[in-house]
Amino acid sequence: MKKKKKQQTAFGVAKKLQRKLAIQQGFYDGRFKEKVVKDKKKEESRKMARKKIRLDKED
Repeated sequence: MKKKKKQQTAFGVAKKLQRKLAIQQGFYDGRFKEKVVKDKKKEESRKMARKKIRLDKED
């Protein structure tokens, strides 16, 4: 027996077209990715906050 094909709904067709348009515009190859510049001072303070503080008692 042959497999039955699913009937395409209007919603499915619309999704397919949206994906094709997104591919043409470069959505999936990183062109729409947010470009964020890291704050170096903030990153340094985070690193320092995670370090353990050791208080050695020397007599």
